[in-house]
Amino acid sequence: MRLGAPAQYTPPPPGIDDLYRADLLAQIVTARAGAQRLLSEGADDAVTSVLTALAEALPVQRIALLTGAEQEKEASADPSTEAPVPADAPEDLPSLAEVLHALRDLAADAARQVSGSLARPVAAVSAHTAWALVRLHAAAEELGEVPVAPAAEDLEPTREVPATDPPSIGASEDYHSSLAATQAEEWYAGYAHEVMAGRTADATREAHLALCEIHRDRAAELGAYAEEDGAEVVARQAVYALPAGSLAEDAVGALPTRLSQSLLVDHLALVGAAPFERRPLPIAAALAEAERLGAVLEELPPLPSLTAEDPPAGR
Repeated sequence: MRLGAPAQYTPPPPGIDDLYRADLLAQIVTARAGAQRLLSEGADDAVTSVLTALAEALPVQRIALLTGAEQEKEASADPSTEAPVPADAPEDLPSLAEVLHALRDLAADAARQVSGSLARPVAAVSAHTAWALVRLHAAAEELGEVPVAPAAEDLEPTREVPATDPPSIGASEDYHSSLAATQAEEWYAGYAHEVMAGRTADATREAHLALCEIHRDRAAELGAYAEEDGAEVVARQAVYALPAGSLAEDAVGALPTRLSQSLLVDHLALVGAAPFERRPLPIAAALAEAERLGAVLEELPPLPSLTAEDPPAGR
């Protein structure tokens, strides 16, 4: 060795964030290639609408998962150079649905284990994919039932975390404030569905009562987290203010969608702020609300709860 030569740099092995990020980026590229291929081949209006939404959303999600250095590298690359089409790009709707199913679940698993700064956008990708799957299955009868999204009890750590680069979580203040906001929104949703149940009958009434129980159970469980973690326990109120005061007829139809949209944002924010062991409930809740929105909304932001101005998730 020549005297004074710098020591050879050996980069550390990738941490759990980078391991998940690489797999998610590959899955997003594959899904996008499939959506674009099927769009070019033509489809009926309902399927085309879903494919178009995917083709527009997946590039946004991919960029959000790039590190700052990777984004700079892409910005300086020759724009005329086209990325190669993945060999496993879906060639039909069932294959695309399988890729989206895998992306949804992979992103949910990642949100359980990665750093807080990455957990929120990754959970947002999972939620958007859950919404898209509902839309795609409704548009294409041959796809059958939508694969069941992971429940909270299913979201256990699935990968070994490299000791050289452990993931991190955010400040406790952010967790406590997000936890309080989500508790309040869940209590409000439970009350609103109870009121709507009193104004309807038969199956619609039973559906509202079932949702009322779901929201109150979530609120109570979040309250238990708060009590154990030294955060504010938000008490259930006897009465809440409703839109249009007495919930006029035109507000009844819009309220469930508004509730799901608010809950989706709150739970995704909580995923990014919560300690690892508290994430399963908000991850599963975000997926459930995204699926409900899939039945009623034709559009959903590529990264629900985040904007294009938010910093990239990658480190």
